Amino acid sequence: MTHTQWSPSATRHTLEQRAVILHAVREWFRSAEILEVETPQLMQAAITDPHIDSFATAASPRRYLRTSAEFHLKRMLSAGYGDVYEMGKVFRIDESGRYHNPEFTMLEWYRCGIDHLTLIDEVHDLLRSLHGDTCPSLDKVSYRELWLRVSGIDLAHADAADVAAFLESQGCEVPPSAAGNIDTVLDLGMATVIAASLPKDGYTCIYNYPASQASLARIDTDDRQWPVAHRFEFYFGSVELANGYHELNNAQEQRSRFEADNAERVRSGREAMPLDMRFVDSVDHLPDCAGVAIGMDRLLMILLPHISSLQQVLSFDWNQA
Repeated sequence: MTHTQWSPSATRHTLEQRAVILHAVREWFRSAEILEVETPQLMQAAITDPHIDSFATAASPRRYLRTSAEFHLKRMLSAGYGDVYEMGKVFRIDESGRYHNPEFTMLEWYRCGIDHLTLIDEVHDLLRSLHGDTCPSLDKVSYRELWLRVSGIDLAHADAADVAAFLESQGCEVPPSAAGNIDTVLDLGMATVIAASLPKDGYTCIYNYPASQASLARIDTDDRQWPVAHRFEFYFGSVELANGYHELNNAQEQRSRFEADNAERVRSGREAMPLDMRFVDSVDHLPDCAGVAIGMDRLLMILLPHISSLQQVLSFDWNQA
């Protein structure tokens, strides 16, 4: 066995910098009086998201490594614990690459009595505290306005064919199986053409996603031509960094969304996942709140300019674990 096969992925200096930054994050939450908690990494149920797969144990009964701490943190809010956060390991079956590692650190927090727009400002405050005087700029733009800005398409009056035609005009290949599904072509466009258009050295917060992409967010139907999900994402350059919601608190609607996710998983050839009914049953008790999750290893890449890949901020990456 050679040295390169057993040595850590990150240098000691980088791990020292990582420790300082994680300490600063915890100090920010301590000053905000948000309680740090630890929740289970092994769960009895799995996420139903059609685009995310969970690691499962071989033991019986089967357990799943969490893809986020969301369900348990929300159960704590439903039980009256108030504002909480967790910074810990999560696991997703995914490629290992410059911005991906199947095991990574996620920072996730929930605040009672605020919506997603207020939480956007709070995320920005945390980023400014970590960057200090060198914090990059932040551009806040709605999903609809961003697409209009980049493509000239008003999504309130467009269909999948319009979006697919624009993507192909930009050199993005649209698979025939995706061309008729508006959410599929929008996701493809966000990951390619739209992401590439974002400022390379700054943050972009995209908010008010299409209602069909609500996930666990509330839906606003005030504009009947363009109902939106109270959801936002932060990007740095073209890299997604954070995902947040004004949280849904209707258990029946939550179960319906999970069942629709599972139906989509089956259509795409994936296994349907067992529903987390403890979480679903708790949703009716969830207070008015907003929550967000940030990929800490990606954030560390931004805060440490000498870092060029996720593996350089990990003690041991996936291939050396």
